[in-house]
Amino acid sequence: MLAKPTLADLREASADALEELYRAPREVNVPSGVFRGRHLRWLDTRGARDPIWRPVEEIFFVRLPWFVDFDRKRWFWFRRSLGIGHFAPSIGPSRWRDADTIRMLYDDRLLPRFVNHALYDEVKPLDDDLCLGIGGMNGPRGDGDQFFFALRRV
Repeated sequence: MLAKPTLADLREASADALEELYRAPREVNVPSGVFRGRHLRWLDTRGARDPIWRPVEEIFFVRLPWFVDFDRKRWFWFRRSLGIGHFAPSIGPSRWRDADTIRMLYDDRLLPRFVNHALYDEVKPLDDDLCLGIGGMNGPRGDGDQFFFALRRV
């Protein structure tokens, strides 16, 4: 994989190439601004095949336009006023890979408590305008990690 990949590179990359890129040592800082999310590929994990969560994630992260606002610390669909999924970013070791990442822990008062506790995502900045992430649920490797996604600054 390229040292400075583009969104097109990420969209064409194999699962192995995305894994390698995610684990590559890089300086990790929480970015600012708004990023458009793009689903890249499902992981071959038990969690990614879950018969309940997979269809839900398919709708929200494959079919609908979604964004991450690092300034407001919210995910949103379509437009900023529809922000939900407030997260607290923290830099540290990945739960799912041997890498440092931005861990996204959820504490949204608009979501039921059980939903907040079920959510967990990680993001690895590749440069100022592009990030590689792993989306999923609050669980160990193989259960929690469900798909790779890209974030590109808008």
